[in-house]
Amino acid sequence: LVNLLVQREAQLERQKAEYERQKLLLAKRETELKKLKPQVKDLEDYIDTLLVRIMEQKPTLLQVRSKFK
Repeated sequence: LVNLLVQREAQLERQKAEYERQKLLLAKRETELKKLKPQVKDLEDYIDTLLVRIMEQKPTLLQVRSKFK
């Protein structure tokens, strides 16, 4: 019985260590995501601006040509 309790305690310690590792990894990923969000927004704005300029200056570039002509 004592052996089972010792084994269970060791198992719980391993689970706790894994939980802490996962918690740290999650915090790291959340920080990385916060850094990427402004970059994504800037790229979206840049693409929107380019698309508007193309539509104003050369909309034919956006026309889809049929492959069967």
